[in-house]
Amino acid sequence: MALNSLDLLNGTLNWIFISVSVILGILIIRKYFKNKNKDFILVGLTWILITSGWWGTSVSFLIALFLGNDGLSFEMIMLINFVPLPIGLVLWLIAYSHFTRTGLKFVILGGMGAVAFIFYYQLFYNLLTDPSKIGRKLSPVDTAGESIELSIYLLILMLIFLITGIHFAIKTLKIDTPETKIRGKILLLAFPLFILGAMLDSLFYSTEFTLILFRSILIISSITFYTGFTLPSWIKKLFLK
Repeated sequence: MALNSLDLLNGTLNWIFISVSVILGILIIRKYFKNKNKDFILVGLTWILITSGWWGTSVSFLIALFLGNDGLSFEMIMLINFVPLPIGLVLWLIAYSHFTRTGLKFVILGGMGAVAFIFYYQLFYNLLTDPSKIGRKLSPVDTAGESIELSIYLLILMLIFLITGIHFAIKTLKIDTPETKIRGKILLLAFPLFILGAMLDSLFYSTEFTLILFRSILIISSITFYTGFTLPSWIKKLFLK
């Protein structure tokens, strides 16, 4: 299965998005060493793991590019893409519980644990028995989903991230300090942008235009997520002026 020009663009944009996300996630984690706030570790790891949906095809792209073969199997792509995702959401919900000081921490995590268990069960059971029920491999860098059940659980996971992210951003906006309000406004953009980019990327057929547009949205979501949680000094000066 040779790589065509669309595959090359897809794989390249994949790696740009993943590289930006991992670097920015690590930069968020580094804030811990300055502030000794463990939530920066949780948030940084969250962003790195939440982008795992593009890891499998990215690795497959590199293998196909340098070895000239079909890349990873469909089963391996699915495992790399989706096993880290619920873990990232659990880490986010722990940080979210700390940020919002909710008394429902264990209820939230328990609910997330139940959704994650069902998601993993569906994923592993179908991969072991009949992978075609989950989807199929279109190219070394692209797959098509077939499982309505798995899609529903993925949607639930994304909605959990979106709703809690927006709730946290709104609570941040209500804190009466200029810098915190800036953070809230930026985060209010970051969470919906990521979900929008992810949904569009999974629902629409890949063309040069859609790939560039949707991955650009995802890259912007990474930058706004990082900016909202770290608020670099130049952003602070720009907004406060």
